[in-house]
Amino acid sequence: MYKVLRNTCIGVLVLVLILMYGGSALTKMAFSRPVDIYEDGLDDEGLLKRGFAIETDLPLLLECFGTQTTNQVNGYDNSTLVGDATYYYIMPINAGEEIYYVAFEMSGKSDNYDTLKKLSQSTMDWYYMESDEIDAAPVHIKGGLLSLDDKLYRYMKEWFEEAEWFEDKADIEKYVLPLKFSQENYLSHKIIFFVELAIAAALLAGVIIFSRKDKKAEASA
Repeated sequence: MYKVLRNTCIGVLVLVLILMYGGSALTKMAFSRPVDIYEDGLDDEGLLKRGFAIETDLPLLLECFGTQTTNQVNGYDNSTLVGDATYYYIMPINAGEEIYYVAFEMSGKSDNYDTLKKLSQSTMDWYYMESDEIDAAPVHIKGGLLSLDDKLYRYMKEWFEEAEWFEDKADIEKYVLPLKFSQENYLSHKIIFFVELAIAAALLAGVIIFSRKDKKAEASA
């Protein structure tokens, strides 16, 4: 009986640790000091990787290059219900004297969706010289960088090709990064991390207790 309980605890402990490791980028982001990339600037593009925390006033945002929707099947009549939409825009980041580009992920239900969409439209009007300046206020954002889905990354690179943004396709591979900025609540991730840590500690204690009882039972047998 003890062995069964012990093995169960070990299995659950391993699962919890895997979940904690799988969210390591979010955990790193939550416990890092966010960088104001437009006010403080970046000296090293090497910082632009998973788990890099950002909090800044976003001054410009390029247009949307992709959309994802979550569809659900109605169990009553097997009809398909269109779920929430997630939009992917393009966010420039200065690093040293270079400009890099990452995807900017936002839900249609985001509190700042309308202001970000307006910022994007104003940025593109300015880029295509339909306006003398970006006629939209910077939008405060908080979150960090995560990996971008391969398909979305391909769509983003195709946008730069069609826009003829770069003279050389090699520049696309260099400056367009397979990353996305995700707006995140740091506090919620900290709470989740500590809850997972408490569960892992409790399971570890359970494994130790069951192991000792198992040894005592075998010794008295």
